[in-house]
Amino acid sequence: MNNPSSQAVVLVHGLWMKPWTWVGYRHFLQDHGFKVYLFGYKTTGQPFDFNINRLAAFINSRPEDTIHLVVHSMGGILAIEALPKINKPGKLLLIGSPINGSKVAQKLQQLGWDKALLKHAAKPLSKGIRLPLKKRQTMMIAGDSPYGLGRFFANWDSRHDGTVALSETQADWLDEHQVVHTSHMGLLNNREAKNMTLKFLLE
Repeated sequence: MNNPSSQAVVLVHGLWMKPWTWVGYRHFLQDHGFKVYLFGYKTTGQPFDFNINRLAAFINSRPEDTIHLVVHSMGGILAIEALPKINKPGKLLLIGSPINGSKVAQKLQQLGWDKALLKHAAKPLSKGIRLPLKKRQTMMIAGDSPYGLGRFFANWDSRHDGTVALSETQADWLDEHQVVHTSHMGLLNNREAKNMTLKFLLE
């Protein structure tokens, strides 16, 4: 079992969110011995490549030798794109990340609303991750409680968390995929998801 005191976790938020959305996860991981860093970025107002470089530089500048990434929604796409630039080992825990592309983002593009609502986030959210450079042990935790604004834009034919469909979170390159009964935002405060995260990081 890993010793959390010798490692750190970087939390990366999703679209339209701020670092404070991680307050529950931050305290939970700190209570279990991890040093926790919050990475904040402008999700729509800055070019995605700019945020990729900022995230990689942020992680590489941490003093710990091992840096785990725990990332929510679009933060997962950002983290995966940053992996080739990161020189710190660790694990990657994705939470409700639409790695296969977001149907909600695609619908907003069709409606022409992406320029006002998504801006720089439109392309990465719509396309997702196709051929990731996998350098870390990776787990996905997804939700299936269908309550969220996304359900008004996307007509999913499968289970979803109100914002992201389960099918958008599944890929054969994931080492593990788990589902908890909560919404997209509920994933950030779900006790079962937190316990799964801790178990994954400590294994």
